[in-house]
Amino acid sequence: MEPVAAKQFLISRVIEEATSEGVPLSDVEKKMLQFTEVHPTIPDIYEVNDEFERNYDSDEYEAKITQLLKNAREQDEQNNPNQGQEWNDALNALQKEDHYILVMVNQAFGVDPNASYFLGVRTRDLLIYVAIAIALVLTILWRAGR
Repeated sequence: MEPVAAKQFLISRVIEEATSEGVPLSDVEKKMLQFTEVHPTIPDIYEVNDEFERNYDSDEYEAKITQLLKNAREQDEQNNPNQGQEWNDALNALQKEDHYILVMVNQAFGVDPNASYFLGVRTRDLLIYVAIAIALVLTILWRAGR
């Protein structure tokens, strides 16, 4: 999944879940789901960000979006177990990107947006697994040689 499609997938799921639950999302809150400092995604995003900073509590907003993300994913996985893979694909596609929505993704799912991934596994974790496997093999070979 391409990063743009991944981001749109997450945004659409948040908005659909908010509608389903009757959780109000203002236009500013919806547009903030698009926010990134790297490259503007919508023409007035910087004005939207200024309004957001003046009139909204970012902690409350992030808690609301975090809960909507959790609920949307849970609903999707209950209704269609295969949709869990679509969520994984979207989250993995955004790992090397810099988007505000990743703050809430990290809060919702414990995904570190700055962690590097290889085949869906955090590189650091993969290296730990390899080191443990090597240590086990060496231990077995050393004991067999005695």
